[in-house]
Amino acid sequence: MLLCDLFRREGFRVDVATDGASAISFLEQHGPPTAILLDMLMPGILGTSVLAYLGSKPTLEHVPVAIVSSSTHLAPEGYPLFKKPLKFAPLLEFVRKACSDGDHGPS
Repeated sequence: MLLCDLFRREGFRVDVATDGASAISFLEQHGPPTAILLDMLMPGILGTSVLAYLGSKPTLEHVPVAIVSSSTHLAPEGYPLFKKPLKFAPLLEFVRKACSDGDHGPS
């Protein structure tokens, strides 16, 4: 929740899913997000399954995803990795870049 508060203070809209199934359900019910911060070890459905889901959906396959996890060894190659404990500044830079590249502004 600390990350949510920090991003909200920076002017971003933040949606949170507490597990992989909730993340997939949220993505099915809403438009594509500007960026996704994904933990690899979540209850139920693992982050790798969420990545596979994202890759299977044309509307989601190009959403920038960063892996935020203490288990970065589980992350497939090609994703920005942010190891816990986190330094907020690099993660904020990733989100800002995703928003500017998508031309969506903070969200």
